[in-house]
Amino acid sequence: MQNRIIGILGRKGSGKSCALRELVAEVPRLLIWDPMCEHGSLCPNRLDNLQRLVAFLHWSRGKSVWRAHYVPHGDLVEEFDLVAKWVYRYGRMVLAVEEVPMVCQPNWVPPGFDHIIRLGRHRRIDVVWTGQRAAEIARRLTAATDVFVLFAQTEARDLEALADRCGVEVAVQVSRLGLHDRLVWDVLNRVVRRGKLAEICFGPIESSGRGSILPGIVGGKTARW
Repeated sequence: MQNRIIGILGRKGSGKSCALRELVAEVPRLLIWDPMCEHGSLCPNRLDNLQRLVAFLHWSRGKSVWRAHYVPHGDLVEEFDLVAKWVYRYGRMVLAVEEVPMVCQPNWVPPGFDHIIRLGRHRRIDVVWTGQRAAEIARRLTAATDVFVLFAQTEARDLEALADRCGVEVAVQVSRLGLHDRLVWDVLNRVVRRGKLAEICFGPIESSGRGSILPGIVGGKTARW
């Protein structure tokens, strides 16, 4: 698997979370930043504080397959920054960030996440992020994104931001998409890609299952680590 950054953009209800699940369904080592607590069915290990996160990441170092979702409860930006720093420290995983504008601004990203964007490839960290509006996504992040999974965008500012990053032709195509239609833009090769989403973004991935079950309690439930 290459170390890549994948962006998923679309309005509420367009299918972003479904696309995210499709994309990461078979990756072997996965952590989802899950502020809305939507991914418990995909990631049976729920982590809801930094102590549990650190303990889990420490345990997972020697494991080839694991999945967890982190559900924040405090200051979102501060907590996300700390999570990102621990992710960078342990490395070798896919970090999926739901609704990235909740923790970033168009001209700023938390230092820990910025470190992953710039240097995550050295720690074998892939990033998948989602957002509703192109104009709200940090330029630092869009500039480093390798593949965009694009659902309909209709606001002028969003289409302008998309044209600036992916080109006018792509922005025009996105403006004509139906609510649940999507377009996959490969930034590196500057082509629209078709096929299975995970293979387009990451290449062939051997099915990993959901990980082994070990004794433990995470988020009040028996953990599947």
